[in-house]
Amino acid sequence: MLNNFEIKKMNSKDISTALICKNILGESCFWDPRINSLIWTDIEGKKIWKLNEKNQSLDYNLPDRAGFILPRKKDGFIIGFPKHIAISNQDFSSFEKICDVEINIKQTRINDAKVDPYGGIVFGTYNEDPDKINRKPIANLYRLAPDLSLTHLLSNITVSNGIAFSQNENIMYFADTPTGLIRKFEFTHNFKKLQELESNMTFNDVGEPDGATVDINNNYWSARVRGKCIICINTKNGKIIEKIDLPTNTPTCLTFGDPDLSSLYVTSLRADPINDTAGGNLHKIKTETKGFKQLLTDI
Repeated sequence: MLNNFEIKKMNSKDISTALICKNILGESCFWDPRINSLIWTDIEGKKIWKLNEKNQSLDYNLPDRAGFILPRKKDGFIIGFPKHIAISNQDFSSFEKICDVEINIKQTRINDAKVDPYGGIVFGTYNEDPDKINRKPIANLYRLAPDLSLTHLLSNITVSNGIAFSQNENIMYFADTPTGLIRKFEFTHNFKKLQELESNMTFNDVGEPDGATVDINNNYWSARVRGKCIICINTKNGKIIEKIDLPTNTPTCLTFGDPDLSSLYVTSLRADPINDTAGGNLHKIKTETKGFKQLLTDI
């Protein structure tokens, strides 16, 4: 349930359509500080999208679905294809496979991911069984280190989402979307130890948790798929402090962008093109807070 106190709401004039891109499943957005552009993936469209600070957009075809894309300290990107992770060049014309993932589990694919504070990436998988009522929690959460060693972090997951890291606290957030719970973990250097902390961050009346980010106050922002909104959560007490209604029912991921990192960009899913015409487009929200500069992976 929503918390029993006043929740700040955003003025509708501060919400706009950044790009009519009609993604099938927009996800994994981040502001790339190397090129001052927003980058995201259309998973089912098998495309990478780029929007620069002048609102000029480009899209690139991929050989397969990409659950995530992340920036490197070196040139290029890390991309999570369904069953492997690859390094791509800047224009997505070449790909080098660096890690296989769950090749013996037919129903899963790679999904959400974030760069961690030690230069690796934490990513999870997704059970694609179309029988959503009876599908089993066979997905997992992993860390790929800069030396390409793969560590298993969590199991018994259905849909990995909501990965985000607080700044200077060694706290990781994670959500298995169907459960509704945003979990909280403390980790040590290079993830040698991962300990789950108590969390009460479940908000079933505002959709389900999908992609996420944190702001400069270490508040957690959650895209609420099928909830027509995004929410900002105070991570100290687990309460919603801001709710922003959106023109689409299916926001999927969000990140702070623009050169000053003061705008929230929100990707979305085109689930119902007739009744939800804003689904699949990129949305932009001017905020009163800011995000952190995007981390670059050492991989």
